[in-house]
Amino acid sequence: MNFQDDLITTSRIIESGGVVALPTEGVWGLSCHVDNLSAIQRLLDVKKRDLKKGLITLVIDFSHLESWFARPVLNLAQYESGRPSTWVIPVNYDCPNILTGGGKSVAVRRVKMPYLVQLIRITGPLVSTSANRSGRAACISRWQVMNQLAGLVDHVAKGRTQGYRKPSTIRDMQTGTIIRD
Repeated sequence: MNFQDDLITTSRIIESGGVVALPTEGVWGLSCHVDNLSAIQRLLDVKKRDLKKGLITLVIDFSHLESWFARPVLNLAQYESGRPSTWVIPVNYDCPNILTGGGKSVAVRRVKMPYLVQLIRITGPLVSTSANRSGRAACISRWQVMNQLAGLVDHVAKGRTQGYRKPSTIRDMQTGTIIRD
């Protein structure tokens, strides 16, 4: 199966309510469609993640979720160059609690990785969390994902991470300050 075929397969599984494992910038992630609450719950169950921790949403443009935001997106975030940061953005009551962990903000990353950009153009925004069981190290290769999670997700995409060695920087959308580097 070539890259384009796998991209189509992955997008169809996501659009039909599936949970998939995907390469991201630094580690492999578990993803599903941001509007499918039962898929998000299943993703949390696969990972054994505490609901209170919240999740990251991947977009190619912050405008995809602007109806949830309680404040404007900073120009710093809109025009960020280099490796994308994950931005913590205050939200209104339209944002599902399952994404915020019951808090008042959501984590959003505007992706630039070509594979993720193409996938999100097809599916729309995606939920993302590292591909691993809670408490274990994040998977950095497809082989690790296959060994740990293959029977628990609907599809493990082809490909590799972008090779970054650590998780994304987390920044506050209100001030632009770095929360985690």
